[in-house]
Formats: sequence, structure tokens, C-alpha cells
Amino acid sequence: MQRICHLFFALLLMWAGVLHAANGVQWSSLTSAQREVLAPMASQWGTLPVEDQHHFSAMAARLPNMPAEKQARMRERLNRWAAWTPEQREKARENYRRLQAMPVEERKQWLQKMHHRHKASRIHSIEP
Repeated sequence: MQRICHLFFALLLMWAGVLHAANGVQWSSLTSAQREVLAPMASQWGTLPVEDQHHFSAMAARLPNMPAEKQARMRERLNRWAAWTPEQREKARENYRRLQAMPVEERKQWLQKMHHRHKASRIHSIEP
């Protein structure tokens, strides 16, 4: 009976591992180019939500085909995201969902306002 319980437990663990692997993107399944792009997230990859793993792996696959300027922006954003706490990431997701729910014109106005604020804060931080 004990042997059957051990076998059952082992099968249960294997089944759970297969489900996890099927849903998430395993670090080892990424190409070397994707791993290089996603290196800032390597230590936390296994703890990222499945949606983030899929999003970031797809983005890393597209990155080589982007213009150099856009690649630099994406790498900067990845580095920033990797440095954030889970709470900061969740807040960013909430803000994104809220932004997507806005009417198009309101969203454009809000984004334009934020863009100008961001530019102004960068200018002030550069001035002596």
C-alpha cells in the first residue's frame, strides 16, 4: 500500500510539472538570442506570471527585427521592469488596463499630457 501511495505521489508530481511546463515558457526553451535579451529577468523568470512569460518571450523574438532605436527602448523598459517589485508591476498592469478602457480621444489627450510631463522632467534633471 505504501508503495502504491509513493507511486501515486510521484505520478501526481510529474503531472503537475507537465502542466506547469505546458502553460509557462521554460527558460531553457528560449533561444540564446531571447535569453540574451531577457537576461535581466533570468533569476525571476520562473516566478513571472505565465502571461508575462509569453509576452516577454514573444517580444524578445521580435526584437532583432526592430529598428535600433526601438530595440534600445525595449531593452531599457525590460531592465526597468526587471527591477520593479511585484507590487509595482501589478500597479503598472492596472494603469495599463485603465488606460485601455478610456475612450480613444481621452486616452490620446492623457498620453500627450504625460509625454510632455516626462519630457519636462527629463529636461529639468539634465539642467545644472
